[in-house]
Amino acid sequence: MSKAKMPDTGVAMFRSGVLERKDVEGQENQYEISFSSEEPYARWGDVEVLLHEAGAVDLSRFEDVGTLLFSHGRDPNYGRVPIGKVIRAWLDESARKCRAVIQFDDEDEVCKRLRSKLDQGMLKGVSVGYSVGAWTRLEPGQKSADGRFVGPMYIAAQWTPHEISLEPVPADPTVGLGKNFDNEEDNHMSLKTGNPAAAPEGTATPGAVPAANPAPEGAAGARSQDPALPAAEPTDPAALERARVLEISNMCRSFDIDAESFIRDGVSVADARTAVLEKLQRRGASNPVDTGGRGEVTIVKEEIDKVRSAATDGLLMRCGVSVAKPADGAREFRGMSLHDIAVECLVRSGISNAHRMSKDELLKRSMTPDSAFSAIASEVANRTVLAAHETAPTTFQYWTSKATSSDFRPTDIYEISASGELDEIPQNGEFKEGKLSDAPVATRRLLTFGKIVSFTRQMFINDDISLITRTLTAYTLAFQRGINKAVYQILKNNPTMRDGYTLFSANHKNLGTGAVPGTASFSEARKLMRQQKDLGGGVTLNISPSFVLASSADETPVEALLASLADPSSNNSGVANVFRNKMQLIVDAELDVDSGAQPYYFAADPRLADTIEVSYLNGVEQPMVEMQADFDTLGFRYRVYGDRGVTLTGYRGLVKNPGKSN
Repeated sequence: MSKAKMPDTGVAMFRSGVLERKDVEGQENQYEISFSSEEPYARWGDVEVLLHEAGAVDLSRFEDVGTLLFSHGRDPNYGRVPIGKVIRAWLDESARKCRAVIQFDDEDEVCKRLRSKLDQGMLKGVSVGYSVGAWTRLEPGQKSADGRFVGPMYIAAQWTPHEISLEPVPADPTVGLGKNFDNEEDNHMSLKTGNPAAAPEGTATPGAVPAANPAPEGAAGARSQDPALPAAEPTDPAALERARVLEISNMCRSFDIDAESFIRDGVSVADARTAVLEKLQRRGASNPVDTGGRGEVTIVKEEIDKVRSAATDGLLMRCGVSVAKPADGAREFRGMSLHDIAVECLVRSGISNAHRMSKDELLKRSMTPDSAFSAIASEVANRTVLAAHETAPTTFQYWTSKATSSDFRPTDIYEISASGELDEIPQNGEFKEGKLSDAPVATRRLLTFGKIVSFTRQMFINDDISLITRTLTAYTLAFQRGINKAVYQILKNNPTMRDGYTLFSANHKNLGTGAVPGTASFSEARKLMRQQKDLGGGVTLNISPSFVLASSADETPVEALLASLADPSSNNSGVANVFRNKMQLIVDAELDVDSGAQPYYFAADPRLADTIEVSYLNGVEQPMVEMQADFDTLGFRYRVYGDRGVTLTGYRGLVKNPGKSN
């Protein structure tokens, strides 16, 4: 056994096997499969075993998000869209295997086709994506505590399966499952150790690594020997071809290299390995590599992250979205088409023939959720929405209060009485409880608003990314304008509150005498607000207006009143303007009325008095953008949505002047 360091924990791994399944009785669309066993595997010369006993396997992921994929999402015809789900998964301790009941999506034609192939015996492989939390190493000759394993080997003492995938090519004959994940892929080959104690009792051990006269640890050839073919007669052409395809597929998958040409042209394993090494050498000229102290070679993710950042900023600038500090190389990507960017992403991922692909094939290879191009498209969408949210021409946010809710359940809002005074507490005296309103003054409710926009095959071929950014911008502005309109509709509609009176009424003492904006009407509004009482009626709030809310028709006279040194309503220029710079003018066309008098309003600082509240789910103010591959349009679908609520919470910080017709 090589003296490599202990295998990493927490990284993504995969293991493939022959599909072992049976129909679930009474269920037309459900199958029981095994997806892992204690069969020893060789990973570049080191023997590894997944422990199958109570406490070793964590199947909790399947309880929450049990996902069934095809070929781990690598097949461009299927992508990472689930083809079904895991109904339940369990550990079969007697057989030392993990089993699961899977169910196909019977509403999807693609899934129906895969299910048909499974029923006809055309799909024979299964794979599992997993990560290891803890390893145990057995030195040469050392036995495990229960005597079932003999070193040298590594035992995954704690491991977690994440997803199950059907595979076109089988490997481990003792299970119906394998391994793969998104971040890092380790190439595993079945191992025949030559030591009966190294394999579980009653299981067959497939051949993979020569057992006779292994090279000494640390010797030059200790890790460079080719694994032997899976257990089969050497002269069996079908077995030899299956082994060649499996070996080349696993090798190319580990380095994100297209294996199709090697398999199609009948290239031997040795020649394919030579070609892969040459590709890695050429790739290394522009992308640093990291051996990590192990046998694997992986592209340093920092480099591809730089490409994504540059391409994202370049596309944003091309679409007219402001980028404060563009990433290095963004200007070069600014002049590139979507086709060229997709080719660049695939080439940097190790697919050297990307520039020879048709536009349709390029789109299919680029639209998988874990591809660099998908990440760029998603980031462009999110950055577009964020920029639009920051520049939306709305005014409600300046004078309303803000709140957050953790769910969609209605929440009652109560008013507190006598909060402005505290009672004197004598020695050994008792504290008195502040009074709450007997009934809620308002109820907060969140609503969801959204739409879907598609980035189609035609848009990709026509290089029309700006249509998507313009649409996303329009949807974001619509979300913000929806809040703005809802806020000002409350002022204009003058709704009836929980106490039975309208928002602006003589009973609430917040309705002024109709007049054009001037010193007299402003003075009246200030007096009305200062004299407001708390809920109990015993405490004067002494608050004054901080904002004037005016329609576009009153913008100029109100602006003159707040900026002029002299009183604009006085014929004597020597009379000082007492309202100069005393309030902030908020002008919004939502307050315009079609005819008659133009009302205007006064609002207190939202920290001092409850008026109108805008609430969001979990404090997220901007719309969310989610992206997924779309089989219907051969492209992406963007789902844009936001959650918000607008609630009238109090009247004491609001005053209305009905205005006067000229």
